[in-house]
Amino acid sequence: MYELHSLVDGFPGKSSSHGAFGWSSLWLLHQGDRRVLIDAGPPAYIPLIHEGLAELGLDTGDITDVVVTHLHWDHVGNFTMYPNATTWVGEEELAWASTQPPGTKFIPDLHIQELLRRRDGVERMRDGQEILPGITAIASPGHTPGHLAFHVDAAERSHVFAGDAVKNVFELNTLVVDSTMDADASRASVDRLRSLLRDTSGVLVPGHDVALALDGTDAVRLAEQSSRIGFFADGVRGEVDRSIH
Repeated sequence: MYELHSLVDGFPGKSSSHGAFGWSSLWLLHQGDRRVLIDAGPPAYIPLIHEGLAELGLDTGDITDVVVTHLHWDHVGNFTMYPNATTWVGEEELAWASTQPPGTKFIPDLHIQELLRRRDGVERMRDGQEILPGITAIASPGHTPGHLAFHVDAAERSHVFAGDAVKNVFELNTLVVDSTMDADASRASVDRLRSLLRDTSGVLVPGHDVALALDGTDAVRLAEQSSRIGFFADGVRGEVDRSIH
């Protein structure tokens, strides 16, 4: 059974003026000598990762595995910063991403090339595979063709790490999915993960929100959603608090 720690909570925001928001969920799973990250986070998370690991008495060299839900930049961006970790990537997802032309939106070209280049430290996985003890891959296509979620045996309640198959509480509640390559496939994936939550009374960690659960048929947050934001509004006042709660 894994102990779970949220290093950075995802945030369900959008920007139409500055591209993708990219504030994705980043969790650490700990069992014995195994320390597993679900996704790697965007480059902006690097100081937050160091700080979060240090609070647990760890550093990047202690991470044994990085498990990637899909190959968008905000979920795979930092996989190279863990010198002793095995990176787990979906076989179908990598095959798809490797055929996309340079400049395809959300696909980090150099990261894909590096995953293909490495002969050691990269493992490929597929639907239904128990990739590590207590961690099983679940096909959840739609957002990307080879997207994988993960069912984790946790110490208190089982957890489903949904990645961007379910990005936030709205999507889990309505099955209406934003930013998807295949809306029908996404709806089926959300329905499949909801069924798993009902069957296990588990917790779902979305790609861009705090942990969720089902209260009857309704999806609810298990923690407050917030973000600390400072804004330099003019040349006189300095930083102004624009935090969101």
